[in-house]
Amino acid sequence: MEQVYLVAGTSAAQSRVEALVREHQTKLARYVRRMVGDADVALDIAQDVFFSAYRTLQREPERPLTAGWLYKTATNTAISYLRRKKILRFMSLDREHDVRSLRIDERSAASIDLQAAMRRLPAEQAAAIMLTSYAGYSSQEAAAILGTSADAIRQRVCRALRTLRAVMMENA
Repeated sequence: MEQVYLVAGTSAAQSRVEALVREHQTKLARYVRRMVGDADVALDIAQDVFFSAYRTLQREPERPLTAGWLYKTATNTAISYLRRKKILRFMSLDREHDVRSLRIDERSAASIDLQAAMRRLPAEQAAAIMLTSYAGYSSQEAAAILGTSADAIRQRVCRALRTLRAVMMENA
């Protein structure tokens, strides 16, 4: 994975952000990649998130920046990117790229079908599924990241799973 480097010179803000980069860069880039469907764009968005953290800490040195703040900022940045590109769904990989990105084994076909089903979810439901199922956050933590309630997260996940099941049954 490509590393993110900040400008030369050491400050308290830079030290804190470098610690965040070391701890969260790989997972954050992977999370964003699943949202936008492009590894290079995901790295750019992750880098933007860390620079945003750096700027925030320069303005407010005592502000605590958590993983929740990073993921919420990454989610919002990715959604903005998708809107700018007029893509309203997560994981907008084309079929050829899907096949190249998967391991060739008996799970590949199911994985392609699941990715296609995920593309059919509204952005809010896809984000809830990604945070709770893929990133491992609780409903409460995902709610804090997305700025909503835990009940709303559970409802989005339930609706998303219902939609995914129906789509997967169509493809079966």
